[in-house]
Amino acid sequence: MALLLALALAAAPAAASVYTPLDLDRCRVIERIEEGESIRWECPGHLTIPLFVSEGDGRFDVDAGMENDTWETLDPFNYPGPRVEWRMRGRVPVAIIYRLISAAPEAPGLSVLMVESIGSAARPGCLVAMIDGRAVRANDLARLHADRAGRFRCGRDTVVRVGPL
Repeated sequence: MALLLALALAAAPAAASVYTPLDLDRCRVIERIEEGESIRWECPGHLTIPLFVSEGDGRFDVDAGMENDTWETLDPFNYPGPRVEWRMRGRVPVAIIYRLISAAPEAPGLSVLMVESIGSAARPGCLVAMIDGRAVRANDLARLHADRAGRFRCGRDTVVRVGPL
């Protein structure tokens, strides 16, 4: 696996990362549903691309560009990490990587790197990969899948899962 990852990283065209904070205190509430205690925020993202964060039943989902209709989260209660990595092709963001961290006592130490394509009016974004944060070279794997997000066909291609998720 390590050799395949090294070969894939060496063959991949150069991409870059930009990091932005994910601070719900800096976000605007766009909907609060008292029954079920769920909330949706619009948050600053990168350039003109906003982040949409949803929380319900102690679990979070993050979308970039526009919200999609799919709830993409972990089974255990969780919360998002403090920053988002934007994978760039030149000056154009192609995907985001964010971390969901388990808040459940039955899954201590679990964190998962969520890789999502960026949505637009022409093409909704979606989950591309879930990488167990404890996996060897987890960040490199997440970046590799993020860099391929532009070719990922939401609803048709299979989401990559690395680790016991």
